[in-house]
Amino acid sequence: METKKDALSRHFGRGAPLIELRGGEALARAGQPLRGLFRLEAGRIAELTAEGPNSARLVAVHRPGAVIGGVEALGDGVHRTDLVALRDSALRFLPLRKTESLLRRDAHALAEVARIALKRVASDDAPPPRGGSILGFVSVSERLFMRRMVEAIAQGVGRLGSRAVVLGAEAARLSAAELSKLEESHDLVMLAVEHGETEFTAFCNRQIDRLVLVGDAKAAPAAGLVPVSAALSAHKLLDAILVHPPDARRPSGSESWLANLPASRLFHVREGSTTGMNRLARVYAGRSMGLVLSGGGARAYAHAGVVRALRELGAPIDFVAGNSMGAIVAAGVAMGWNNAEMDARLHEAFVASSPLNDIAFPVLAMTHGREVEARLARHFGETEIGDLWRPFACVSTDLTAGAVHVHRRGKLREALRASLSLPGVLPPVVMDGHVLVDGAMVDNLPVDLVKAWHDGPTIGVDVGHAEGLRPEDLELQPSPAAWLTSGAWKHGPPIVSVLIRSATVGPEAAALATHAAFDLVITPQVDAVGLQDWKAYAPAVDAGYRATLAQAEAIAALTAGRRDAQDAAEG
Repeated sequence: METKKDALSRHFGRGAPLIELRGGEALARAGQPLRGLFRLEAGRIAELTAEGPNSARLVAVHRPGAVIGGVEALGDGVHRTDLVALRDSALRFLPLRKTESLLRRDAHALAEVARIALKRVASDDAPPPRGGSILGFVSVSERLFMRRMVEAIAQGVGRLGSRAVVLGAEAARLSAAELSKLEESHDLVMLAVEHGETEFTAFCNRQIDRLVLVGDAKAAPAAGLVPVSAALSAHKLLDAILVHPPDARRPSGSESWLANLPASRLFHVREGSTTGMNRLARVYAGRSMGLVLSGGGARAYAHAGVVRALRELGAPIDFVAGNSMGAIVAAGVAMGWNNAEMDARLHEAFVASSPLNDIAFPVLAMTHGREVEARLARHFGETEIGDLWRPFACVSTDLTAGAVHVHRRGKLREALRASLSLPGVLPPVVMDGHVLVDGAMVDNLPVDLVKAWHDGPTIGVDVGHAEGLRPEDLELQPSPAAWLTSGAWKHGPPIVSVLIRSATVGPEAAALATHAAFDLVITPQVDAVGLQDWKAYAPAVDAGYRATLAQAEAIAALTAGRRDAQDAAEG
């Protein structure tokens, strides 16, 4: 008996015209009338919607077997999006007249087109896949030998249980159909392009799902390093990897590279580092791990315990983001601090003495903020966000635009200062003409920052929804006079706790929706830790540590039971 799918497929047989597109060519543009239905035989077709004069948003990626045009055929017959070939592609074509005749007389074919159209409309709000099965690694520095590096990444992919094949310039002899067959038998097809292979670079640009430019971090980047196809650039499918000397303590020079290429992700590795290659293998195999840390005053010390436990469990942290005090711990992870350094720096910056002891006449805030700024400068220096071992982001609230402000570039300490700027406690930060305060006002657990970066699991740690204020927290203990004479005033009056709690509390439904976006949420039991109890480091860290170990089985499932303890601990 003929199925609905059979009824449609037979009309795209050998008799249907074949259309071939080179990577970057458009099949149709938004606003153009529908020419008919298309079935993708080989390659990739992206759907893009314009968001400005020079920007577009990727809304879908069609793979071989997809039927394109169903939404338009059942609607007004006008394309809603640009259809652009991501790589050399081949499509079978059913002209509009035949399409209309088919849908009038064949109920099975009509039902199948309707099913495809409904599925496509339902996917409008879902993010398209960020990964891809054909990756192009292009050396932009003469000293780097790309084949060797890509094979090292492929070995890491193999240890994760995925199948990868590495091809050099010999891949240029393959057709789009032959590449599609390679995809069917491998999880990843990795093209290694050596420096100066201009013809192979052009071929690579037309065949890949993601372009990865690899440079020597110690070399000066040249403008226009590699021509990047409009399709790849438009929806940010471009990575950069900077290779550092084996003894490099910290990356540097990222901003000059980022100024010369529109990379959406930047990775740093030490030359010859197995740890670095394993991290890249996780990223490109869709097995990387993301971590997002919430704000919550002194309760956010618990994040240090979470990080310690994750490392002991062998769960690598590949992408990290946070807000307020959670951003401080996340930045420490991105800097490459080990457990001892994390503890030492947090003690010096927050535990040994209150960072809020420069009390001010409350015109803008209760403190001047200079003490916080000095401590951020001492521990993070002039480090740029791009010069971190792991991709990092934090959020603040933009009072000028009335929206969340995402910090992915610029001075790390300045981004952290904005994310920490709880209204009424610390003065706002003015950055590029915008007034910025604590990110908890709009997004205390910014899951989207990390989810948009990778295809692997993401863990959230929420200390912002622990038990809130108690009546006794509003009193000056043991008395107003003793509070002043004892020096307890340096920690701030009870209004500080009120402001912190006001920023982190939110509707339960919103919290549940945020938690649902994560693969796992850890909620340390920190009710006994006061929001401004900066001395309560040990109990908060212990709560985070124990809460994470309690989720050991779930974490093992997310990492497929693999223990990469060395990768997790190293920078």
